Amino acid sequence: MKANVESLIQYEIKKGVISKRDYTYVKNQLYYLLNLDLSMDKIDYIKIDHPSEALKPILDQLVSDNVIEDFKTNRDLFDAKIMNIFASLPSVVENKFHLIKKTSSKDATNFLYNYAKSLNYIRFDRILKNISFDYKTKNIQLQITINLSKPEKDPKEIIAQAKAIQSNYPPCVLCKENEGFSGNMNRDSRDQHRLLELNIENKKWYFQYSPYIYYNEHAIVLSEKHEPMRISKDTFINLLSLVDQFDSYFFGSNADLPIVGGSILSHEHYQGGRHKFPIEDAKSIYELKYGDVNVNLLNWPLSTIRLKSTNKANMIHLSTKILESWKTYSNPELNIYSNTLHTPHNTITPIARFKNGLYELDLVLRNNRTTDMYPNGIFHPHEDKHHIKKENIGLIEAIGLAILPARLVEEIYDLRNYYFNHIPLPEKSMVHKTWFDSLLKKYEFTQNNFDEIIKFEIGKVFENVLIDCGVFKKKDYDAFIKFINGVKL
Repeated sequence: MKANVESLIQYEIKKGVISKRDYTYVKNQLYYLLNLDLSMDKIDYIKIDHPSEALKPILDQLVSDNVIEDFKTNRDLFDAKIMNIFASLPSVVENKFHLIKKTSSKDATNFLYNYAKSLNYIRFDRILKNISFDYKTKNIQLQITINLSKPEKDPKEIIAQAKAIQSNYPPCVLCKENEGFSGNMNRDSRDQHRLLELNIENKKWYFQYSPYIYYNEHAIVLSEKHEPMRISKDTFINLLSLVDQFDSYFFGSNADLPIVGGSILSHEHYQGGRHKFPIEDAKSIYELKYGDVNVNLLNWPLSTIRLKSTNKANMIHLSTKILESWKTYSNPELNIYSNTLHTPHNTITPIARFKNGLYELDLVLRNNRTTDMYPNGIFHPHEDKHHIKKENIGLIEAIGLAILPARLVEEIYDLRNYYFNHIPLPEKSMVHKTWFDSLLKKYEFTQNNFDEIIKFEIGKVFENVLIDCGVFKKKDYDAFIKFINGVKL
C-alpha cells in the first residue's frame, strides 16, 4: 500500500495540486488515515496517469483488511477522504482562479477543471468507459452517449442505504452545503468538492464542475438559495451575464416544469461548458428582425427560436416577450394547450452563447401536457421509443446530445447473440424485439457491420425522440411562423 500512496503523492506534485514543500505533511496525514507505520525508509513508486490507478489497490487492501465493506459507496466515501488531504481550502482555490482570470478566463477554467480531475472529484476513469458516437444524416448530426460512468449498486448496498439514518442536510445534491460534505450511504461524498463563488446581477451564485461530466468541461452554476427552477426574464439576464464571465462557454437552463425540465427541479441552476452541441449548426428556415435583434426559426426537431445581436438589453426584452407569448399560447389543432385546470404546460429551455462578436440565445419551446394516450407526455418520447430512451428530455438532449442508459450495452449484446448464435432473447431484452425485427427487413447483418448498423439505428431512434418532443412539427411550421410573428413587443 505504501508504494501506491507514494505514487499518489508524486502524481499530485506533478499535477501541481501540491508542491514538493507539502510532501511531509501530506504523507503524515495519509499514513495516519490509512493506519500505516511511518518510517524513514525510501519508498519506491510507479508513475500513474490517473489517481484511480493508485486508489484502487489502496481500497482493495482496505477491503481485504476489513476496514471498509466492498460496496461502491463505501469505496467512494473513503477515496474522497484520501483525496481531500491533497485539496486546498475553498478560499485558496477561489483566489487562485481569480488571479489567473485577470490574465485569461480560459486559463482560469482550465486550472479549475484540471484541478477537479486531479483530485478525482471528476471521476474521469469512469467517464472514459462511456460509449460515444455520432449519428449523421444529410439533414442532421447528433451526439450519442451510452452512460456507463455510474455503475449499478449491489443489492446489499441498497439494503444498507435503506437502513441508513436519513438527513435533510444538505437539502439537495446541488446546494452549496455540499462543499466538503463527508457523505454517507445515501449521499455521495463531496470532501474534495470546491465551489467558485460568483456574482451574477448582485446575487450570489456558485460555479462547479459535474463529477460525472457528459461533455467537455461540464459545469453547473447553482443559486445560493435552495429554490425551485424558474424560467423568467432573470434567467435570460443571468445566462447572458455568464457568457460574459466565462470565455468560450455556453450556458443554458433546464425548463421549469416536470417532464420537460430534466431531473432536478428543486434547485435553481444552470449548466454550461466548453462544448459544441449539434444545435449550433442548425440552419434557419425563417428569418425576421426586431430592431437590432436577428430572429431565426431553426431547422431542428425541437421548435427553436434563435436570437442574435450585439445588444443584450434588446435580446433580453425580446426573449421575455417570447416567453410571455408562449406561456399563454394554445393551438388545439396541434394538441398544444397552455394550461388545463390552472396547471401550466408551456415553458422554454434557453441556451446562451457569445460567438463571432454576437450574443446568441436559443429558445426551445416546450410543453409538458399528458393525456390518456400519452401518459408520459404528448411532447415526450413516445412509447415505441422507450426501449432506447424513456427518460425526460432536458437541456442536454434538447440541444443534440443523447444520454442513454447503461442497460443498452448488455441488451445489444443479447441481440447479437439472438441473431448470430440463435440464443433466445432474455426477458429484459424483449423490449427491443419489434424494433430489431424491423431492422432485419432492412439489413443483411454480418459480424463486421452489426455494431455500426445498430449505432446508426439507435441514433435514428433518438432523432425521432426529439421529433416527438417538438411542439411544432415540420408540417406545422406555418403555425410556428405565425406564432413568432404574433409576439407583441
